[in-house]
Amino acid sequence: MYRLAIIDDEFEQVRGIKDFIDWEKYDIQVCGVAYNGRDGLELLTRLSPDIAIIDIQMPYLNGLNLIEEINAAGLHIQMIILSGHDNFEYACKAIQLKANNYLLKPCSVEEILQAVLRAKNLANEDKVKQTMVNDYHSLFQAQKTSLKENLLVSLLEDSLRKPDAFFEDAAQYDIHLTRETCCSAVIRFLDIDSIYETNTLEEFDHLVLSVLAQIRQHIRALSHCEVIYYRDSFVLIASGEESNDLLSLMQTLYSSLCDQYTFDFSAGIGQTVASPLLASVSFHQALTALESGVFLGLEAVTVFEPSMLKDHYQHFYPFKQEQKILSLIEAGDKSLARAYIDDFFQTFEGGLSGDCMFTKKIGITLLSNIFKYCADRNIDFAEINALIYQKFDEINAAKTLATLKEALISTLKDIISAISDHTQVNHLIKAAIDYIHVHYRENINLQTAASELFITPAYLSVLFKQETKENFINYLNDYRLEQSKKLLKDISKKNYQVAYETGFQDEKYFYKLFKKNTGLTPNQYRDSLFVSLKK
Repeated sequence: MYRLAIIDDEFEQVRGIKDFIDWEKYDIQVCGVAYNGRDGLELLTRLSPDIAIIDIQMPYLNGLNLIEEINAAGLHIQMIILSGHDNFEYACKAIQLKANNYLLKPCSVEEILQAVLRAKNLANEDKVKQTMVNDYHSLFQAQKTSLKENLLVSLLEDSLRKPDAFFEDAAQYDIHLTRETCCSAVIRFLDIDSIYETNTLEEFDHLVLSVLAQIRQHIRALSHCEVIYYRDSFVLIASGEESNDLLSLMQTLYSSLCDQYTFDFSAGIGQTVASPLLASVSFHQALTALESGVFLGLEAVTVFEPSMLKDHYQHFYPFKQEQKILSLIEAGDKSLARAYIDDFFQTFEGGLSGDCMFTKKIGITLLSNIFKYCADRNIDFAEINALIYQKFDEINAAKTLATLKEALISTLKDIISAISDHTQVNHLIKAAIDYIHVHYRENINLQTAASELFITPAYLSVLFKQETKENFINYLNDYRLEQSKKLLKDISKKNYQVAYETGFQDEKYFYKLFKKNTGLTPNQYRDSLFVSLKK
């Protein structure tokens, strides 16, 4: 039940509001009354009702000042102002104080009731919101460790949903990375497969937790360093001045772990980057350094060097940006080709590698994946194949990154144009139309047609629109309607039978489309046929 307090220096007004409305009928209880502002403040502070009706002009403390006191105390009360004066300044002040209604005396019973019921609804919304907030805080505290790890993983994967808000979000999760320089390092069991095989899951988890505890012990004096177990690696991220000390810390930590455990470890450290928002770059450098050290049999912390990129470029390949480039082919959109290619190479332009052969290798990988993408979607016809093969040569011959990028941009645009112009499109759309003509009676859609043609629904949708200037579903419905007109000539068939026999799963939807298409209902259309026959 919702609680209502009434504060007014007019006794009859209070009595009328309290007694002339059956509040219990509306799940409301009058929990207290007061006849001046001072007593009203004490009443509201003590009872904290859901709703309060407050007069403006009262002894000791006027209604507006009373509301200010309530707001300052942080009490959540829906407040309705009563005033004997139509005063614009009073009304403005009431709005500023977040009163939810402003009533002029004399008020009818209905006006007061409606104002209180509105306040009751708002109070209910507040309770729901407060419950959600309380639940959130409770769940947040219970899951903070897991949420912290998820945010750090997003940082390492360069997949933050809101990079600009990272440092504000990080503070909530007790992540103490600063906005300054950052460095990442990794430590890994050298023969993790053997450890998996010779230990139970519980034993392995215990080992991981034990190593994590040792690492945290070593970094306990650092204010801006985080550690997480991710992708079979213990990953350290340090920022600020501590990023410059990470190599020394890693060397000490590596020696300590090797001495304490019977297992061998490998370790790598990346370069210092400008901000934790670039931690992914340093992290992948650290992985590259670690794998290079393992390959060379080094028993130390391996420091990343750009020359290592040649054999470990998979750690730096921008798969996310590649997917955006491939999406342009499916969408048939050439307008973003340059922007997406520029974005793809942005990492390498930032100084990740000064090796032109490495950069060409990245470009050739992208071109190969474009070729595979086209082949997988049945668009590997001779014109595109020749175009791509020619671009391989252009990339190999490129003297500058700008030239290489231009070759890829032109390739992307030419492929999109070729897909749009080539007769292969006509074959696909002809096959789609044939599929509609054969299967229109069935419950088919864009998805089922695309499956028959072994292409994606999005790709079919784009091609169908380009070729026919009409959406797939519109063409399907138009064809069904044409077939329904033929069936309507048979007077033995009911309208709903015609709808179902032409593939419409909903009779009302059939009626709506038929009327929109012909301007007539199915019955009117039949009547028009018979009128024509009589003539």
